[in-house]
Amino acid sequence: MRRTQIYLDESLYSLLKRESREKGKTVSEIIRERLWKTFESDLNRKEALLEAAKEVFGIWKDREFDVESCVRTLREDREIDSAGY
Repeated sequence: MRRTQIYLDESLYSLLKRESREKGKTVSEIIRERLWKTFESDLNRKEALLEAAKEVFGIWKDREFDVESCVRTLREDREIDSAGY
């Protein structure tokens, strides 16, 4: 475990101190628990996204797809000037 120092405003420190007394834990323990909850939910979302990506990966691997004609079809209503824009 590493030691670090942070600065808290008085209102946040008061909230943490009160929770510390109520739960019988140190302020440091409460801060670590809250940080882990935050990071775990972020990790769970990332893992869910990766699983979803794995499920669809390669579903068009055998399909012929011409990107240029697709884009031109989508943009049929637009004129392309001499600069190509």
